[in-house]
Amino acid sequence: MEGGPDEDRLFSEANAWHFRLQSDDVRPAERAAFADWLARSPAHSRAWADLQTLLHDLREPARAAYAESRSAPPRHPAAAGIRRLAAALTILLVVGGLGVWHGPTLYQNAVADQVTATGQRRSLTLPDGSTVDMNGGTALALDYREGERRVRILRGEAWFNVTRDPDHPFVVDGGAGAARVLGTQFSVRRENERTTVTVGEGLVEVVAHRNADGNAPWPDGVRLHPGESAEADADGLTGPRAVDTAVAFAWRQGQIVFRQQSLASVIAALNRQWPGRVVLLNDEAAERVVSGVFALDRPDAVIDALERGLGVRATRITPYLTLLR
Repeated sequence: MEGGPDEDRLFSEANAWHFRLQSDDVRPAERAAFADWLARSPAHSRAWADLQTLLHDLREPARAAYAESRSAPPRHPAAAGIRRLAAALTILLVVGGLGVWHGPTLYQNAVADQVTATGQRRSLTLPDGSTVDMNGGTALALDYREGERRVRILRGEAWFNVTRDPDHPFVVDGGAGAARVLGTQFSVRRENERTTVTVGEGLVEVVAHRNADGNAPWPDGVRLHPGESAEADADGLTGPRAVDTAVAFAWRQGQIVFRQQSLASVIAALNRQWPGRVVLLNDEAAERVVSGVFALDRPDAVIDALERGLGVRATRITPYLTLLR
């Protein structure tokens, strides 16, 4: 699919529906919801048709990869493992629709007030004049009732520039933790039940929650100054620690910065920023160190740089799947 963030979002939703509909426990209500989704617009129908075409085109490469994995073994045992993994991965992608069922994601999109697809970034102004920059794959729910200024980040990452109002603290709830401010600039990232708060300007108070529903805050919190970060999860709060804000906030300028990071962590970061997936099949290269500044809107340039700098080889199966060997 060649298009903007809306096309990417619809493609991702079509992928999620495809996988869910293959499940044995799919309910009639879900089939009805899918029918409603499909009939919502011509763009929804095109996204579904494009996905089915892609899955059809992937079947033959999957069969070939599987046949190759069962033929004469390669010279090195590790290479055999890589080939078997590549074959299994390709077949899984064909059967599973390029991913797993993201029921929580669809639910989050349904209850959120603002959503960005993977690879999409958006800026918006809140009712009190505060502004938000949303990173890709982010869902926000806003609560400004009865004078409150509260934002729930359901997933993803957002940067806030808060309008000062001493009588109404601004609270961002990230599930495992919450940030409370009067007026400042900071970011909150929610990922894998972990909440990370990073401050660019001003003072931010961070508390952790004892449980997933956000009740019973821990008796102690931390105050973060500019250039500091803290993390909250089920075990409580860690931090503050010093961070490089030029790295932490680079996504706001359409960049991603790596400084002495492992290739495995680099790929994980890239997959949070781009539609589709980059999969590393070379275990020996996982810990190789990467440094550089890359443009988020030029994924091919990043992959080319990794090939040149680290000696890995990229195989682009579709615009949404790249294998690194």
